[in-house]
Amino acid sequence: MAPRKASVKTETAAAVETSKTADKAPAVKAETKTTAKAAKAPAKKAETKAAAETKAPARRTAAKKAELKTEVVIEFGGRQIDTEEVLESAKKDFAEKHKDAELKSIHLYIKPEESVAYYVANDGIGDPEDKVEF
Repeated sequence: MAPRKASVKTETAAAVETSKTADKAPAVKAETKTTAKAAKAPAKKAETKAAAETKAPARRTAAKKAELKTEVVIEFGGRQIDTEEVLESAKKDFAEKHKDAELKSIHLYIKPEESVAYYVANDGIGDPEDKVEF
C-alpha cells in the first residue's frame, strides 16, 4: 500500500502546483487585457478625431454644390417678363419715393395683363402709387 500513498502524494503535489499555476495564469491574462485596452483606447480616439477631421470638409463642399440658382420668367400675351428685373425696378422705385426709409421686405404682385407690378414694402399697406410698369 505504500506505493499507492506515494502516488497520491505526487498527484496531490502536482495538482497543487497546477492550481497555483492556474491561479497565476488568469491574473496574467487579466493584466494583459487591461494593458491592451489601455493601449487601444488612445489609438481609437486618435483614429476617431482623424476620421472626423477628414469627413468634415467633405460635407462642407457638398453643401456648396447644393446651392440652386433660380430664374422665374412669366410669359403672357406673347411676351416674357423677367421677375428679377421687375423686382429691381420696384426696389429702385421704393428708394426714390421713400429716401428716409430702409427697405426690409418687399412683396410683388405682377399683373401681366396690365403690364404692371404692384408692391408692398416693409409689410405696410400698399399704396396704388406703389407700382412699376414693365
